[in-house]
Amino acid sequence: MMKATIVMLTAACLMLLSSNAIAGHHSKPERAGKSYQMQGAGYISQKMLAGIELSSEQQRQLQQLIAEHRAEQPKRQRANAERGALRQMLQADYFDETAVTELVQRQQQQQLAQRVAQLKLRHQVYQLLTSEQREQMVNQQQHHKQKWQLKRQATPS
Repeated sequence: MMKATIVMLTAACLMLLSSNAIAGHHSKPERAGKSYQMQGAGYISQKMLAGIELSSEQQRQLQQLIAEHRAEQPKRQRANAERGALRQMLQADYFDETAVTELVQRQQQQQLAQRVAQLKLRHQVYQLLTSEQREQMVNQQQHHKQKWQLKRQATPS
């Protein structure tokens, strides 16, 4: 009985800790409770354009691009339905390899289309920038890459 109680308390603590980690932790208060995936196209532009000052016209065009990008994205209900279908296939009495393969292929095609759309958006955002802003962005990317490489080298494997 005591062991069961300890196991239950441990499981409850782990669930609480993992839910906090999943909820998202950010050092910036305005991002509290938001994961990077939840921010969608806004995150792409925020990260990509960090430190680059945009004119009001560029900001308007950027907002328009993001709105168009979001309108083209598939609704979450379809993805949730596919996850439910996959779950049902896994819980079925027998494994239908053909059906699972078809579902996984559809999911891969959707992921590919989504990735292409993200890259298209990044390209369109890049095209909004002036040559000076582009140069500033490239310099920032190189700086971040160098910092990342130094951090990787400092971390023992």
